[in-house]
Amino acid sequence: MSERRRKAMDAASLTKLFPVLQTLGEKALEALIGEGSLVRREAGAILMRRGETCPHVPLVLSGVLRVYKLSPGGREMTLYRAEAGDTCLVSVACKLTGEDFPAIAQVEEDAEMFLIPGGVYQRTLEGHLPWKDFVIMTLYRRLAESLQVLESVTFERVDRRLAAWLLERAAQVGSATLRVTHEQIAAELGTAREVVSRMLGEMRHQGWLEMGRKRVTIADRGALEDLL
Repeated sequence: MSERRRKAMDAASLTKLFPVLQTLGEKALEALIGEGSLVRREAGAILMRRGETCPHVPLVLSGVLRVYKLSPGGREMTLYRAEAGDTCLVSVACKLTGEDFPAIAQVEEDAEMFLIPGGVYQRTLEGHLPWKDFVIMTLYRRLAESLQVLESVTFERVDRRLAAWLLERAAQVGSATLRVTHEQIAAELGTAREVVSRMLGEMRHQGWLEMGRKRVTIADRGALEDLL
């Protein structure tokens, strides 16, 4: 397979997930692809750490990238997730401001990403109006999600938030059984692991959940829905 053919296939795959890149034109898009790199990272891999300089802007092709903050006490708070067709907004902001990465970006599910070097991004995309519109719309969605999280953390009881998270996650994975730890749930809800463990124990006692090692199974969906 020729190099020209390989690049055309890469361009087709990239623009299928990121149609906005078609507005660059064929020559600029080929140059972007030629200077970027396609990488695969397994779940658990750290892409960026707090305080590091952002060397690139990632475009997520598959899998999930989770961006979160870590408190001095070790508690995690998820800021957002980037899935296929998303970019990492914090990385974009870092290239715009020149500041260091203020959070942690970790691969949550095995991911394939296209990494655009910082200099290439600034030269090719930073001033490109269609890309700016894409970033603004992505930022708007993330802001709406963050406001929902803030409202939940501030005003809702932990049991309601836990029930809502379990139901939403089950719908996402298409299964009543979730492979998750108490620590991971606590990080999602922005609360202490002990609080989550106590709530899960109470729900198990009520017969609403079944518990196992790194596993939670919804046994009574209706009971959880009644909490909402």
